[in-house]
Amino acid sequence: MSETPERSRVTRVAVSAVWVVALAVLAKILGVGKDIVVAARFGTTSTMDAWLVAATVPMLIGNWFRSPIRSGFVPLFTERLENEGEEAAWRAGGTFLGNFLVMTSLIAIVVWVWASAIISGIAPGFGEESHALAVSLVRILSVSIALAAVTGTFRNLNHVYGNFVLPGLPRLATNFITMVAVIVLSARFGIHVLAYAWVFGSITSVLIQSPTVLRHRKHMRIRVDLRDPMFWGVMKLGLPLFIGMAGAKLDEVIDRVFASMLSAGSISGLSYALRLIDLPKEILVAGFWTVLFPFYSRLAARGETEVLADRLNASMRIVFFMLFPISIAMALLAEPFVSVVFQRGAFDEQSVEYTVAALLLYTPTIWALGLTTTMISAFVAMKDTKTPVIAGFIRLGVKVALVFAFIGPFQHAGVALSTSLSHVFKLALFLIWLPPVLKKGRLRTLFRAFGGTVAATAVMAATLFFLGRLVLWMPIPPSLAARVAVLGGTALVGVGVYVGAARVFARRELTEMWETIRSGVGDILKKMRRRPPKEP
Repeated sequence: MSETPERSRVTRVAVSAVWVVALAVLAKILGVGKDIVVAARFGTTSTMDAWLVAATVPMLIGNWFRSPIRSGFVPLFTERLENEGEEAAWRAGGTFLGNFLVMTSLIAIVVWVWASAIISGIAPGFGEESHALAVSLVRILSVSIALAAVTGTFRNLNHVYGNFVLPGLPRLATNFITMVAVIVLSARFGIHVLAYAWVFGSITSVLIQSPTVLRHRKHMRIRVDLRDPMFWGVMKLGLPLFIGMAGAKLDEVIDRVFASMLSAGSISGLSYALRLIDLPKEILVAGFWTVLFPFYSRLAARGETEVLADRLNASMRIVFFMLFPISIAMALLAEPFVSVVFQRGAFDEQSVEYTVAALLLYTPTIWALGLTTTMISAFVAMKDTKTPVIAGFIRLGVKVALVFAFIGPFQHAGVALSTSLSHVFKLALFLIWLPPVLKKGRLRTLFRAFGGTVAATAVMAATLFFLGRLVLWMPIPPSLAARVAVLGGTALVGVGVYVGAARVFARRELTEMWETIRSGVGDILKKMRRRPPKEP
């Protein structure tokens, strides 16, 4: 039976999402390896705290620009490509890159000159030694800020041409570079090796994503023209999201401002916990978001709001089905999980204690942030960028108020609790403010599906709880292999129980998720077997 056009579009989205997710999985595997190596070398120390504060600056700037620039560049470049052809589109793309490169270079210079003041703003509780170290690190990292214009533009150009593979490779390369650099060079360069690896990874990112640009190099000329209409069009379209992203990304700045006033290692403990929280979020949600945004945009542009509403509903059901049980399992297995992943070298018992305390209270963020990220794609596709911005800043205000309430009794774990509760609050706002055309008659179905997922998760949680009590009475050897085997076996039992319970309580979501995975993996295997075309 042949596929209908709508079915074909949905299949292509699922296949593309699986490609992105597959690359994200590989990147996170290497990322975990990198984090293990870094944790073993530097632990939860004041030196690591200084690095994390310094890394906040280029990370924030890169993240602030990524989504807003993409939201403006992709539709405007595509419009120029469709209406005026490749030569005009790539000429405009070269002018945009030249202007963007000037902008990021100026920002890099400002960061270099004002490094001391910036570090004081992010970590007011730092002592003189930690402050000086963070300043030296952020000045090295300022080089990568200038390169953000090139990597961001190259990434967007690949996305326009439907290439989601090349933009997914730089993270793999950067994680590998950092891991090797720490192993080989950290004895000589200390914590500075992380900054040098970051800059080298930025250069590698440009090289990896360059093939699409090189194929069109005869049309692309990098030049500066601050009157260029496409450049200002991208800025105009991206400005609301830039403001919203600024609010969202200030989250980590707030964490580090408060944690810098606590005992040494508080910033590191929060950061390692967030690394573990990011595993499911980045692997599962990021892939869907990357592909859903252009898909939702096409549906909205065609006026197919009913189809968009149905796809949004299905996406939210599947995201919650995947992420809610993961968050509960991570909370129940927090201590053995952190111990197995990080406890070696400089990452001692106190480091485990700091990280576990934060991880336990971060876990609700996994599913709440996953759902809001999915909904943001729909808001933006409907050309509503104001609602995510407003909700983001309200959440930020709620978080700051909660941090003041919780940091006294819970110390750095209070920061984690405040983050989770504020994300749940933002999710509630999104559900209330969702356009009526997208939620009409669908919220009841959505909450019923959520209820099925919660019921299946409860069965899994009860099983993991009793398994945990049983393991306490077992004479387990202290070796890493034995601890990995016990943790892995417990997790596999949890997965099996959840899938079995889902067949009773959440059969529809289980079936849809399986079909998505099967379609995507099948396409990957088919393309791997296909011989590449011969060069003419």
